[in-house]
Amino acid sequence: MRIKITKSLVLNAQILDTENIPEALFPEGEYVANLTPDRKIEVINTKKIKALFSFSQFRDKVSQGDFVVVEA
Repeated sequence: MRIKITKSLVLNAQILDTENIPEALFPEGEYVANLTPDRKIEVINTKKIKALFSFSQFRDKVSQGDFVVVEA
């Protein structure tokens, strides 16, 4: 799926599944979002940094207008 982040966000993130980093900037724009095997939604930025969300966290971001689902 593709999502649009409507304003730049600083999110807790991971680098290549191996290292947690405290925060990463996700600038306004479109991103790829995937469903993981452990039922999380990962939003991937262009630098191989990803942020993981539960369905409820993702739904909250959509309802607040921070995320817009562009393509499912």
